[in-house]
Amino acid sequence: MKPIYFSFLLFLTFACNFSTDSTAKVEKEPRWWTAADQQFIISELDRTTNELLDEVGGLTEEQWGFRADSSHWSIGEIIEHLEMQNQLHFREISVTSKAPQYEKFRAITSGQDGFFTRYAVDTTKGKAQWFLEPLGRFPTKEMGVNAFLRARGGLKKFVEETNIDLRKQFTFRVPVEGLSLNQIKIGQVRDLHQLLLTGIAHTDRHIRQIEKIKLQEDFPK
Repeated sequence: MKPIYFSFLLFLTFACNFSTDSTAKVEKEPRWWTAADQQFIISELDRTTNELLDEVGGLTEEQWGFRADSSHWSIGEIIEHLEMQNQLHFREISVTSKAPQYEKFRAITSGQDGFFTRYAVDTTKGKAQWFLEPLGRFPTKEMGVNAFLRARGGLKKFVEETNIDLRKQFTFRVPVEGLSLNQIKIGQVRDLHQLLLTGIAHTDRHIRQIEKIKLQEDFPK
């Protein structure tokens, strides 16, 4: 056998072994965000979208803009608030999904989805931060609904199409540099699946708020 041909065979053997080993390593890499997780988020986004549309579908413009008093939001303002929240979560998830993975925080978030879903029934009254306060950007019901659907649709599309393991990407609500894991509370760090759960629970809260507005005695007939 000629030396050049023999060397070529050795190269092919090495290349095949390297390829097989690399593939094996990729296949063994654990994936934390499962297909079931993905489908759950998609179905919950659909559910809350449909329930919200059911609540506002038959409203007149007068009902859409009704405010009990100056300290309460109208239904239209609630929808604007939800539209902004969906946009902000889309941006946060899009950016964070490209960040390095800090898998040590899994020790805090693992098994804690219930903490975020319970927000839907939390009776503590919330206060929107200034950047989530409605500004009356959508003066008609059609404009408000279309804006919400656009933002929610973009969020759902990301969830449907992403290949990112959302359980390995984390977002923070406090500075964590220099803190040990036992100094960080659940909720102060969340994986991106849990961020989506928070947005879904937030929508559920405002659906109930809309239901209560519609039951008020002075709500336009």
